[in-house]
Amino acid sequence: MRYLWISVLLLTGIVASAQTRVQTPVQLFERAKQELNPRTQIELLTQVIEQAPTYVDAYHYRADAYAKLGDNRQAIADYNQVVALRPKDPFRYYARGLAYSHQKEPQLALADFTRAIHLNPSHKNFYLARAREYRSIGRYNLALADYTKYVGDWEHASQVTLEEVIPVSLDAYRYDIAQQQVDALAALGNDSASRHFWQGRIFQSDGKLDEAVSAFSKAINRKENWALAYQWRGATYRDMGDFEAALEDYNRVIELEPEAYWFNRRGLVYEEQKRFDKAVADYTRAIELSPKWAVAYNNRGFARMNLKQWEKAKADFETAIRLDPSAPTPYVNLAGTYWTFKKDRKNMYANLQKAIKHNFKNYEALFDDNQKGWMFKSINQTEEFRTLLYK
Repeated sequence: MRYLWISVLLLTGIVASAQTRVQTPVQLFERAKQELNPRTQIELLTQVIEQAPTYVDAYHYRADAYAKLGDNRQAIADYNQVVALRPKDPFRYYARGLAYSHQKEPQLALADFTRAIHLNPSHKNFYLARAREYRSIGRYNLALADYTKYVGDWEHASQVTLEEVIPVSLDAYRYDIAQQQVDALAALGNDSASRHFWQGRIFQSDGKLDEAVSAFSKAINRKENWALAYQWRGATYRDMGDFEAALEDYNRVIELEPEAYWFNRRGLVYEEQKRFDKAVADYTRAIELSPKWAVAYNNRGFARMNLKQWEKAKADFETAIRLDPSAPTPYVNLAGTYWTFKKDRKNMYANLQKAIKHNFKNYEALFDDNQKGWMFKSINQTEEFRTLLYK
């Protein structure tokens, strides 16, 4: 009896093994579709592809499985096979575009989303994917155009979509469209800190500074420790000339997020108050936190010029230029240092020429004592000075 059971078990194993061996690509593919474990899916689909190298859906499902595991490079390799076998299927390009996006290859992702749109211009999710990719690389106007195609009518957009697209409209400087979107959000009953913050941005862009302060204050009331709202309200106070209120907000920002950017911004307010020693201290703190930030060196150099710390100012401008040789402003400031401190005409003109070479355009500032004209006193009234700028 014992041997009979062993024989039955062996026979069962042989039959099961034979069934496994004779499974067709279609049967294996169906098993893979039902499988929840992506690793097992990959094993089954690999068997399908070995038996049927042109089984396009097997490549697609295996690519999807690789993507679930975070192996985007292998997913893209399979999507390449899919696209080669079915070059006119928009959804294949869309899938590969998503993999490129996850792989942080935006140009390739954009090319695939654009191809998908070309093949099927009525499928809205293609526009949404491309909008998000444009947003990721700072192409906000193009992103907004695609969001518009995805949504169609802002009045009927969902709250989630509106919350995603409003910052894009603001970054694209399309405040008119942003206002439509904020109004649509308000119509949905949204009373969030974000909505009031975005409304403040729109008011500020339109020069409605009192209304902007009110909107930012509402945002802060709803989200007490939101550094960005304090920063924007502080910037608005600064535009209004209320520097003490601006400082209070920047102090709060720095309490919440003691980062280089905020110290630099507060330093600018101290400059407005002619408190250049305080400005130098803030720019120094910004440099300590971000030692390769050219802007902070340039700003500290300018504050030091006003304190008549000429050598230190010169060293700061030179450091700013070394860190960012393409920025024109440090060359202008360095030129002003050479003239104001030493009346060094040769080095002054050499640095002005470098500023012009690097696209400095605000020539009128060099004649205005409230801007940079004070650094070029007397020489900016000469013909040779004007000739250099306007030749």
